[in-house]
Amino acid sequence: MNTIIKSFKGLAVMSAVSLALAGCSEDVMDRVNQDTSHTNSVDGKFILADVLTSTAFSNVSGDFNTYSSSYVEYEVGIENQLYNAEIRLNEPSASSTFENIWSGVYSDLKKARIIISQCQEGQRDEGNLLTRGIAEVMEAYNGALLADMFGDTPYSEASLVDENGSPLYMNPKMDKQEEVYASIMTTLDKAIEDLQQSDRTPVGTYDYVYKGNAQKWIKFAYGLKARYTMRLIHRSADKQGDLNKVLDYVSKSFASADEEAAYAVYDANNINPFFGFFESRAAFANSQSLADKLIERKDPRLERVMLSPTREGKRIQVTGADDKNLAPAPNGTPDQNMQKYGVSAFVYSNTAPTMLMSYHELKFLQAEALCRLNRTSDAEAALKQAVAAGIANAERSVASAIDYMGADMVVNTEEMTAEVANAYFENQVKPLFSANPLKETMIQKYLALWGASGEATETFNDLRRMKALGENFVTLANTKKFPLRLPYGNSDVISNPEVKAAYGDGQYVYSEPVWWAGGTR
Repeated sequence: MNTIIKSFKGLAVMSAVSLALAGCSEDVMDRVNQDTSHTNSVDGKFILADVLTSTAFSNVSGDFNTYSSSYVEYEVGIENQLYNAEIRLNEPSASSTFENIWSGVYSDLKKARIIISQCQEGQRDEGNLLTRGIAEVMEAYNGALLADMFGDTPYSEASLVDENGSPLYMNPKMDKQEEVYASIMTTLDKAIEDLQQSDRTPVGTYDYVYKGNAQKWIKFAYGLKARYTMRLIHRSADKQGDLNKVLDYVSKSFASADEEAAYAVYDANNINPFFGFFESRAAFANSQSLADKLIERKDPRLERVMLSPTREGKRIQVTGADDKNLAPAPNGTPDQNMQKYGVSAFVYSNTAPTMLMSYHELKFLQAEALCRLNRTSDAEAALKQAVAAGIANAERSVASAIDYMGADMVVNTEEMTAEVANAYFENQVKPLFSANPLKETMIQKYLALWGASGEATETFNDLRRMKALGENFVTLANTKKFPLRLPYGNSDVISNPEVKAAYGDGQYVYSEPVWWAGGTR
C-alpha cells in the first residue's frame, strides 16, 4: 500500500519513470521499487528495538491517544487541531488528521513481519524462536490498533515485502474487521507457542519491555487475548463461554504491576510523548465532565492531579471542589485561551511509562467478566485490586510531574498511598458497586485509564463497546457528535481505490460503528 511504499526511495520518481517507460529496459523497471538507500537486512533484534519503541512512543502514546483523550473527555482541546477536534470541526473526519500514525502503524506492522520472516528456517535469524514470538505479539498488537481505530482495513496483503525490500502489493485489498481479528487471535496463539522456545542469539537488552524474559511475554500475550476477547463480546455467539475465556486468560497473565507491559525508558532527555505533546503545544486543559465525576466520588485524584491555571508562574494543586483554583474547561465549548484553564499534573509527567498493557487494565477486565457472570463477590475483590493499581499508577505519574516542576508547582496534598486507595474503595466505591456492580466497575476503569500512560485509546474502545451493548455507564458532556471511529490516512485515500471508496467524504466516522461495536465494517 502507499503508506508502505513511501518508505522506499525509488518510488519518489515513479511519475517520471512512467513518462519514460518506452525507453527503459526491463532490468531498470525491476529496480524501480527497490530501496537502494538502506540495508535490506539486519538482525531481528535490532528491528525489534525499533518496533517496540515506535509502537509505544507513536502508536500507543501518539495521535490515537491524544485525540482519544479529547473524545472521551479526559482532557479538553483548547488550541489548534485539538480545539478543532473538541468542537468537531474538520479534524475528526479529515483523512489528513491521522495520516502520520496510519503510516506509522503500517510501518511497524511491516517491521514485525520482516522479523517473523527472518526467523524462519534458512533465513538470517533462523533459530530465534523467542524473537519470532515477540514479533508475533507486536504484529497482533499493531493489527488490533488498525482494526479498532479504522474498522475494515488492508491487513492480509499489507506491509509485506520481498527479499529486496520491495512491496508485494501496491494496493492491498481491504479486509473485514472480523477477518483481521481472527488473524490477530491466531497470531497470538502462534506467539505463545514460540515464546516457549529459545533464541540462538538472545535478544537481550534490545527488548525494551521485558529484556528477553519469555515468561513475561507469554503473560502479555494472554493479557492481550483477554483484552481482545472482551472487545468482541458484543459479537460473541457464546457470551458466557467467552467471558470465562477472559477469566482463563487473565489467570495466565500478569500477577502484579511488576509484570505489566510498560515501556519505561523515559528520562530527562527521552521524554514521555504525552508530556512532549503538551510541552510543544499546550493544547489541553482540565475537563469539566471528568472533574464532576471525581467530585461526585470524592476521588483523591481530583486534588492530587488537577492543577490551577498559571498563577504568578506557578501551577497549584487544587484543594477540593470549592477551590477557586479548580478551573476546568467546558467540554465542547471551550475558549481558545491557554491561560484561562487549569491542567492535569499528567501533562508534566515527563518520565511516566507508556503502557502497552497495564496490570490495572487486566484486573478491570477480570472484574468486568465476573460482573457479567454475576459472580459479584469475586468481582468486588478484583475491582479493589484494580482500583488500587490504577491509583498507584496515577501517583507514579504525579510524582514524575512534581519532580519535573519543582518550585513551579505548589503541592497541597499528600501522596496517594495504598491506605488512601483502600479508604477510597471502602468509603466511596464499595457502596456504589453494591448498588450496580457492572456500572461502577466500568466507571472506575474509566477513571483509572486517565493519565500520562497512553491508555485513552482503550477508553475510546470501551465507550464504543459499551454503546453497542446498550450501556451508558459513562456519561459525556460534549453534546456534539461523538466519533465512532477514525478516518483512513490520506496517502491511501488518494492512492488505494478500495480505501478511497471506503472513506467517501469522511462523515461516516459519525454514523457507522466499527463491526465489533455493531456496525458492518
